[in-house]
Amino acid sequence: MTKKYVAMLSALITASMILTASAQEEEVLVSSPQGMKVDLPCIVFSDCDAEGAPAFIPSGWMGATDAIEMDDCWSENPHSGSSCMRLAFSDPASWGGIVWQNPANNWGDEEGGVDLRGAKQLSFWARGDKGDELVEFKFGVIRKNKPFYDTGRGSLGKVKLTPEWKQYIIPLDGQDLSQIVSGFVYSVKGRREPVIFYLDDIVFE
Repeated sequence: MTKKYVAMLSALITASMILTASAQEEEVLVSSPQGMKVDLPCIVFSDCDAEGAPAFIPSGWMGATDAIEMDDCWSENPHSGSSCMRLAFSDPASWGGIVWQNPANNWGDEEGGVDLRGAKQLSFWARGDKGDELVEFKFGVIRKNKPFYDTGRGSLGKVKLTPEWKQYIIPLDGQDLSQIVSGFVYSVKGRREPVIFYLDDIVFE
């Protein structure tokens, strides 16, 4: 093997290593997105007349959307303040739900998301109209097959509500919260009678 050949081989190996390192660095950059930084606590909902623009908008209606009703200025028996949200679903043969998104109507195809690093929990208060309503609560439903995805996710599964206000908490320990596009999600399955429940004081803290 000549010195010239050895030098050429060494140069090729070095170039390959540089390209590999560059590709790995690019992969790290792509896989480490970051959303809009906000101060904590980050309020998803408190009152319908609260000041300031919310970080997440309840724009992602899913399932049988014609059967979904939402009143975010319901003044009867809020957990705190002057209002809460009243949600109803009236299709017994289907399911429905709402995703709170950043920005509005973003299913991961638009640049967005919120940087919630430092938050320890997602907490909210809920109650059923009669009790025994089954509702699934979660956040982070946009997967990596989308350009702008949720870097973290969590779920309480299906929760059986009571007629009294109760606080629910999704722990955030160990989560990558650098880009959260879908900050809050609920879904319900229809029953013979409309499923009616209430939400209040949704906050990342």
